Amino acid sequence: MDYNFENLGDERFQEFCHCLLSKEFPNSQSFPVGQPDGGRDSAVYLLDSLKKEFFVFQVKFVRNPKLIQDVHKWLTEIVKGETAKINALIPKGAIKFFLLTNVNGTAHLDNGSIDKVNKILEENINVPSICWWRDDLARLFEKDPLFKWSFPEILNGQDILNSVLFQNLSENKDRRESVIKAYITDQYEMDNEVKFRQIDLQNRLLELFTDVPIRLKKHNEKDKTLKQTIGQIFRNQINVYSAEDSHALAIQERKSLGAAEFILHPSVQTEIKRILLEGGPGQGKSTISQYVCQVHRVRLLNIQSDTDLLPEHIKQSPIRLPFKLDLRHIAAWVEKKNPYKGTLSNEYFDKIWKNSLEAFLLGHINYHSQLEDFSTNDLIAVLKISPALFVFDGFDEIANIKVREQVIDFINKGISRMSANSESIQVIITSRPAAFSDSIGFSVDVYPHFELTDITPNITKEYVNKWIKASRLNHREATEIKRLVDEKLKMPHLKELAKSPMQLAIFISLLRTRGESLPNKRTALYDSYIELFFNRESEKNYLIRDKRDLIIDIHQYLAWILHSEAELYKNSGSIHIDALKARLKEYLQNEGHDTIIADELFDVMNERVCALVSRVQGTFEFEVQPLREYFCAKYLYNTAPHSPVGSERSGTKPDRFDAIARNFYWHNVARFFAGCFGKGELPMLIQKLKELQNDDLLKYTNYPRVLTSQILSDYVFTQYPLLLKDVVEIIIDGINVGNIINQGNRANTEPILLPNECGRIEVIKECFTQLKKFPTSDYASEMIGIINNNPYSTRILWEEYIPELQPRQLPIWLEYAYRLQILHKIDEGILIDMVERGEEKDVKRMLQLLVRGNRIDIINKKIEFKETFYKSILNAEYFIQHKKYSGNSLYCLSILINPFLLAHVHTIIRPGPSLLNFLE
Repeated sequence: MDYNFENLGDERFQEFCHCLLSKEFPNSQSFPVGQPDGGRDSAVYLLDSLKKEFFVFQVKFVRNPKLIQDVHKWLTEIVKGETAKINALIPKGAIKFFLLTNVNGTAHLDNGSIDKVNKILEENINVPSICWWRDDLARLFEKDPLFKWSFPEILNGQDILNSVLFQNLSENKDRRESVIKAYITDQYEMDNEVKFRQIDLQNRLLELFTDVPIRLKKHNEKDKTLKQTIGQIFRNQINVYSAEDSHALAIQERKSLGAAEFILHPSVQTEIKRILLEGGPGQGKSTISQYVCQVHRVRLLNIQSDTDLLPEHIKQSPIRLPFKLDLRHIAAWVEKKNPYKGTLSNEYFDKIWKNSLEAFLLGHINYHSQLEDFSTNDLIAVLKISPALFVFDGFDEIANIKVREQVIDFINKGISRMSANSESIQVIITSRPAAFSDSIGFSVDVYPHFELTDITPNITKEYVNKWIKASRLNHREATEIKRLVDEKLKMPHLKELAKSPMQLAIFISLLRTRGESLPNKRTALYDSYIELFFNRESEKNYLIRDKRDLIIDIHQYLAWILHSEAELYKNSGSIHIDALKARLKEYLQNEGHDTIIADELFDVMNERVCALVSRVQGTFEFEVQPLREYFCAKYLYNTAPHSPVGSERSGTKPDRFDAIARNFYWHNVARFFAGCFGKGELPMLIQKLKELQNDDLLKYTNYPRVLTSQILSDYVFTQYPLLLKDVVEIIIDGINVGNIINQGNRANTEPILLPNECGRIEVIKECFTQLKKFPTSDYASEMIGIINNNPYSTRILWEEYIPELQPRQLPIWLEYAYRLQILHKIDEGILIDMVERGEEKDVKRMLQLLVRGNRIDIINKKIEFKETFYKSILNAEYFIQHKKYSGNSLYCLSILINPFLLAHVHTIIRPGPSLLNFLE
């Protein structure tokens, strides 16, 4: 059996070889990695010899052995480089030499690499010598099964399940093996398709999965291991730097690294074992967790057809035993409710229930394996020798704050207990972003927070190609889809709609059916998709065809019920079939419909009713949460009563928006709800947004402006452009406004852009109006951040205000230009005029800004500018950090007079010549 030695890396492979030697030779000694060792990576001393004799071991690691075309030539050069060192050790007592490598040897007599290398060693080294090849190391490795778990990153799936996981478990081997295999197989089959299925498309997860870029959002600043690990992983792919505004570690994209690839990376599995992954609605966090677990499962189960679909670097990643857990089920368990009611018997539930993660896992494993003969002792025995992955999916779906706190404690204590008795545990928690910075959540010190970013054009292209392949389109159809996607995504408003994988999937489905005529609004996009959805479902089922409108109403009603009860009763957002039928019959009766449709719908379709699916036997829920939120918003909008003068009623559209907009659990519902508003209702919506901003509690937060800007980005106000100014005022009014448009911690290469039709022009003009008032530095920074992330005629708007400025205001306005990154675009005449008009005390400051903005040409235009600048350099008043060498004398002088350089020179120059002589 072969092993993934390349996962170890150079130094770790050397440690691996030291461990092998220590098992074979009791008197072995390993030398520190990375230090001059005189040709010895390890040595074995013959203590029974009076001559102090020893064996010498050299380790040679190759990162990609398959790239070595001529092994004979490669090792010949290695041996020649080591010959002198080895022969120098012979007088000191060396009597044998061993060369250890992860390269494969070939067996051909005389002509194979094994025989050739033996001959080279014999000819060049004056003591008996041999090479231990990849196969030799593998056979030594297999001698001790438990030793394997010291290096789990090199194991393959078949090895874990068949050769290691169930060895040395004595009489319990067969029983434990049966349970774990059944559990893995059931979860594999459940996750074999993407959650959000496209119509007429076989959505096999591994065929369609496209990774989403990831970046670090929050972390413990003192965690050096985290920073070092990320730096190593992203080297040559992306820059890691400290974001100016947020003080968070940001990742600037060169070649984006996907979240799944990051989580599966060997260094992450070794060094970053706790991760909280945040993503917005439909952004793909659950699909990523599905994929990561499925990668482990297909290799554990040795499903070759699926393994062949994995990228090569994913195939080589370390394998873990995956446990994918729905946090809604854990929330139910914490409250002593059976999360698998209908499958997990109440007797068994009562028997095993304890307020512990270990007890929950027994119920979880039993539900998926359908085998009860598995105990906590079995679980601990398996974890002792098997690296494990625990994915806790959907923290945001726990509505009750108190239960959230209990779940956090439940998980933290459980993982701590299991870690004390386990080989290695990696934990991933997924959630939507918290509404407020002090929201209940997992500690950043323990769980560094990562977030998914918008998909890039390359990722979009990759997904489209996979979608075309999965749809089995012919060449003409494929070409047309690609053309439409490229063409439509050049339009800012449609580009905004295709930022997340889920919305991109909807976008492509609509393109195929509607072509050029796509809606702008987010809610309208979902309207069109649901229309498409039911058009095709109607063709397959007579009941949906005949009762289409009623079934859509049923979806809306059930969405309202499930979303409300998820918050009110702290449940998972699912409903038992009996309760569902009862609620549905009550609804139909109240609406005047025949109640028989309830039985027809859910008796004929046992596993899926349009957007409702049965994941746990006997229960139904919406396939993905954004769909539940969309249908819920439609229900609230469509059933809101009219309130005429003289006959006022509560629960109107303004009342309902007021209620859901103030509750972050309903945040996404509020966005969909606002998207339902017609032109005549928009003034009322603006009034409610203003009231939200003046709320006694919320006015001290950014939440009202966040919601307003998101509704603006959803194209809600494009049907009434005259109202945009009122909406912009809500966004601009207040401190820290930039966090709305910038979304807190976005990478600089991925700003959220407001399309022109959605208020970008109005926002930018209002920002310049505010800058003209010369506000405090922090407020100005927020305005500048908005402008930089939503560029629109920046230079023109900046120049418009110059004639109105007073001399004392000119340096500040020039600094704005520098921070707006437009100095290089401004005409030299304007800049010269600004410096000459400025007050004398501000000239040095303005010249420094010009140099920072790479406008040294302005200083060279005026002799008085040049003189002032030279004097400032000589007086060490200026410090210049060069972006590129220009050959200009001013640059050269500023380098030489740099105080940091002078301080360094002063410490290294030997006594004798003076500093002045050195400069001359």
